[in-house]
Amino acid sequence: MSDETLLSRALRDEDRLMALRRTGLLDTAPEETFDRLTRMVCRLLGVPAALVSLVEADRQFFKSAVGLPQPWLLRRETSLLHSFCQHVVAAGKPLLVQDAGHHPLLSGNLAISELGVVAYLGMPLITADGHALGALCAIHTEPRAWTSSDAAALRDLAAVTMSEITLRRLVVEMAERNCREAAEHQATKARVRRLEALRRLADGVGHDLAGVMQAVQSGVRLAGERLAHDPATAQSILGLVNDVARRGGALAQRLTAFAPRGELRPEAVEVAPLLQRLARVTTSGLDVPLRVEVDVAPGLPLVLADPEELKSVLLGLAAAARDAMPEGGTLTLRAALEEITSGAEHQAALRPGRHVRVSIADTGTGLGGGASLLGALDPGAEFELAFARTFAEQVGGGLVREGRPGVGTTVTLWLPAAKAGGVVGADPREG
Repeated sequence: MSDETLLSRALRDEDRLMALRRTGLLDTAPEETFDRLTRMVCRLLGVPAALVSLVEADRQFFKSAVGLPQPWLLRRETSLLHSFCQHVVAAGKPLLVQDAGHHPLLSGNLAISELGVVAYLGMPLITADGHALGALCAIHTEPRAWTSSDAAALRDLAAVTMSEITLRRLVVEMAERNCREAAEHQATKARVRRLEALRRLADGVGHDLAGVMQAVQSGVRLAGERLAHDPATAQSILGLVNDVARRGGALAQRLTAFAPRGELRPEAVEVAPLLQRLARVTTSGLDVPLRVEVDVAPGLPLVLADPEELKSVLLGLAAAARDAMPEGGTLTLRAALEEITSGAEHQAALRPGRHVRVSIADTGTGLGGGASLLGALDPGAEFELAFARTFAEQVGGGLVREGRPGVGTTVTLWLPAAKAGGVVGADPREG
């Protein structure tokens, strides 16, 4: 069997391609998390270009690309005729190329003539179950004799990159699980089962996620090696590792907090004081100018919900909206009554009746970093949305997310109004 046939078979492996698609990263917008990694590669190894390349069966997509010439930097993808990374994926091991023009596998590759690639060092990005998704690679336009120190540094950064990719895959799996169960069940009891299934999933994923974060040890080791002779670079690496560890740890903690606790107990809850307290908590301890506006319609009825779960949902959504405005902005919390009549198609597919419409709007880049309705979200924000949607549907309500790039995002939550004479349960202002 020829080398070309073996290469094609490895790249077209269906299990590998499925694992790649499940990351949710293909054809998504650039993100600072991955761009920081490629800039770090350039700085540590002294190269003009670096890539986070995800290799499909017939192309490579660059989740991050630093230093590529145009039009490739704008396109953020190439065919495999321009790909060195395909060989890293097929072999599942590093590829060190001093001069591609004299390399038996690469001498005819179009990346040499059209992208200016001469020296190449690529580390595979491999999942825990052994699927090579792509490569983190360093590129030079001149011949380069790579050292063992170069390879060790890139290997450590590849481990941090896989930690971030694994976070994204776990979020996609949770969202898909939630959607499947939402389609299967309509009645209230089924909605409760869906929420409990999500909690069980969250508990298991939380423990798995805690294990994933061990990959950041590679970054710590890399920083330690450079602390004495290059403290600036060590500080940058530690900042990158801390960012990954903080977000991963927060998501793991959030997930395990949703472990099964028995059936929900809906009660009549007053929304206005809950939003007022939420405004105070959201702005507490911030170093950026964040204005919070609360607009609650007069005479608002109580809502029917589990008070503790409602507090958790609103706090999570508000925190994600706040995080979408790292430079400051306006967070708007609104609540109003909405009468849904029969015969009218509702955007959240609600049944006729009285609902309280609660909305959380930011003026940032989108909830948790998403730039549009279809944009990639920070894992924590994606989970908050999935949990909030499941919670709303479980009590007979719904959720819709709307936004525009550069303008902001609004998440609207509909909750059924409690019947007249309902008794307020635990005061949401407490705790």
